[in-house]
Amino acid sequence: MSDFFKKYSEIRGEDYVKNLQFEGEIAAQIKTKRHELKMSQQQLADLAEIPKSTIGRIEAGLTSPKLETLLKISKVLETPFVIDGTLDNDNNNLYVQT
Repeated sequence: MSDFFKKYSEIRGEDYVKNLQFEGEIAAQIKTKRHELKMSQQQLADLAEIPKSTIGRIEAGLTSPKLETLLKISKVLETPFVIDGTLDNDNNNLYVQT
């Protein structure tokens, strides 16, 4: 964990910071897959039937997407939505894929 996250976790709590990092990983996976498919945010939004602003906010880490939204996005990106509860020795998830 970087110094910033260590200091921030002292202020907001470790669980809060871990959740932010987890959401950031999901957002990065969505954006990476969208780019691999050479798809714009607008195209993804249209196919998932959600507002383009929602895609932008998710990818920017400004919002936590609802489960329904994640499922719609995963279908459009043809990527399985997997929640794996496997934990390492520090109780961190080992596998997260959208």
